[in-house]
Amino acid sequence: MTERLSDILSPATLARIDNYLLLARVVVDGFIAGLHRSVYHGFGSEFLQYRNYSPGDDLKYVDWKVFARHDKLVTKVFQEETNMNCNIVLDASASMGFQGTRAPCSKYRYGAMVAASLAYLASRQGDFAGFYCYNEELQACIRPGNRTGHLQRIATELVRIQPQGEADHERFLSYVAEAVYKRGLVVVISDFLEAEERIGPLLKRLRYAQNDCIVIQVLDNDERDFPFDATTRFVDSEHGAHILTYPPDVRDEYVAGMDAFMERLRRLCMDMQADCVQCDSTQSLGRVLASYLHRRGSVY
Repeated sequence: MTERLSDILSPATLARIDNYLLLARVVVDGFIAGLHRSVYHGFGSEFLQYRNYSPGDDLKYVDWKVFARHDKLVTKVFQEETNMNCNIVLDASASMGFQGTRAPCSKYRYGAMVAASLAYLASRQGDFAGFYCYNEELQACIRPGNRTGHLQRIATELVRIQPQGEADHERFLSYVAEAVYKRGLVVVISDFLEAEERIGPLLKRLRYAQNDCIVIQVLDNDERDFPFDATTRFVDSEHGAHILTYPPDVRDEYVAGMDAFMERLRRLCMDMQADCVQCDSTQSLGRVLASYLHRRGSVY
């Protein structure tokens, strides 16, 4: 990835693009192309392995050259490429509206850019993108599809929704788990603040239904390193609670607590066999999506 392309894919540049579909094309076409491989073994276009012939197998898949050389019947097994449902879930609670002193956009805006890019990528490779957005209520529910205008519907919702209210993770991730009727990929984008205790059972439920899960945690740099120097009143955007403190006195304890919180989320995802991508709202979207595609085995 060249320095020039890094500049193009920086949040500072992308945040100036109002059209989410255009933004998604810039990110995906400018950096990566994805191609998933099915977890199912079938008779497709790419050779995978041999297996012993079993009565009833289609004779056209028998390798007669192997039989002629070794007097042994084996069948060719191919890896098939299949359509996949990619369900993208975005947290639109008030905490996601936070934009620190060094960030070019809010956490919600960054998460929306990631969501748009993933939906565009899924559609481009022939998969079906679904989109769900929530806070205290379900803000958007677009079932997986790939018809003309489907991406525009997702983009329209991303523009319409504004972060506000509390995040009812348990209620709406349970809703998504029930709505996902076909196993595929579920991507959850959130800051996951105060949610690490709730997210475990929900990931377990999705994994039990044989879905691949990717957790994308978006934080702001100010939340991670607490750079404030003057006495400051901090207000909880979701609950209204506030505290007045002198940051230098509590910075070390705060940073240690934040690091521990992020580590708990990483370990939780590892235990649930879910991918965990942790990023901040100044990070190149190309790097974030590369992490996603690395797990899919298709970084180009």
